[in-house]
Amino acid sequence: MKNIFSIALGILVLSSGTSVYAGSCGGGDHSHPSKEKMAMQIFEKADINNDGFITLEEHDAAKLSKYGTKFGAYDTDKDERISKNEYMATFKRHHGDGSKGA
Repeated sequence: MKNIFSIALGILVLSSGTSVYAGSCGGGDHSHPSKEKMAMQIFEKADINNDGFITLEEHDAAKLSKYGTKFGAYDTDKDERISKNEYMATFKRHHGDGSKGA
């Protein structure tokens, strides 16, 4: 599951303008977003109507289950929508704090 998420985050890195300097990965002057920041970008892209929540329909439309976590795993309070806090808590539970390649 980590590999699938890492690949997806890598794709997002290539398409985003967010940066955190990373001078030790092959040289050159370039940057990478943190995993936590990329996870939030995925959330924001999936939140089609920008209400701060992802519904089951938005989750399915964004194909978030391809990252290996079903809607119900994110929706911890079972209110049929995923808040930013629920999303990030699930992300951190599965990928550590997002700072060390977890």
